[in-house]
Amino acid sequence: MRRLSAFVLIFLLCSLSLASYAQDWSFALGPGVTQYLGDVNQQRLGGNRWAINAEGWYRLTDNIQIKSGVSLYQLYAEDANAERLRSFRSNNFEFYSTAMYSFKRGFFTPFAYAGLGATTSNPQGDSRLGYFNLKEVEPEAENVPGLIGMIPFGVGLDYEITPVLSLVVDLALRYALSDRLDAMRREIIVVDELSPLAREYYAALSEEQARAINEEPSLRGGSSADNDLYGMLTIKVRFTPTSSLFGCVDPYKYSRPDRRRKQKNYKPL
Repeated sequence: MRRLSAFVLIFLLCSLSLASYAQDWSFALGPGVTQYLGDVNQQRLGGNRWAINAEGWYRLTDNIQIKSGVSLYQLYAEDANAERLRSFRSNNFEFYSTAMYSFKRGFFTPFAYAGLGATTSNPQGDSRLGYFNLKEVEPEAENVPGLIGMIPFGVGLDYEITPVLSLVVDLALRYALSDRLDAMRREIIVVDELSPLAREYYAALSEEQARAINEEPSLRGGSSADNDLYGMLTIKVRFTPTSSLFGCVDPYKYSRPDRRRKQKNYKPL
């Protein structure tokens, strides 16, 4: 009970603190598309899949902000090797925090950022019998990690529609601190080290792989030379709280574009 009370007290204090500086906060949300680069597709970006991204931006100065976010997204790669057939998909969740530098140009604000984060990893291998959970299969007789560190970096453009709403286009890359997002790393896989479930998975890929499991001492895998990478393009709507919502002294205290041209008179919410 004491822990719960302490948590509620800390939460309320943080909320009041954030509210007092609400003019420095903004929040963005929108859909996107991902592409994957790794051993499966021979280090070539491809395999368009969906993503949903949400972010909080905190302004430190007129040009420097802290941008933190979370994403739900899917990766997919079709095996470039017609004999290996280790295509996969993965439904993941990521979180990250970055330092961002913006270049104010009227209503347009280009920006660039880099930081640190982590992503879950849930690769599923395609086969003639459906998808196998590769974390359980361990197709290379090695543990497949469920959480992987990554370095997010990217560029984007923020277009101010009103003082409250902006449209953001964000192009980012995530460099994984691992070579196992696709559960493929070893160049040579020793058949005797595979579990019965892994043998079942390989046998389900093709008749050729089924024969290889019974007749060959090893199988060809990927390459341990390069880590995996994925890209994410998102289009988001960014909302900046106003003084009428949070009682701020000046919600637009930083530099703004010249709005003297003829246009509608947008009022804060």
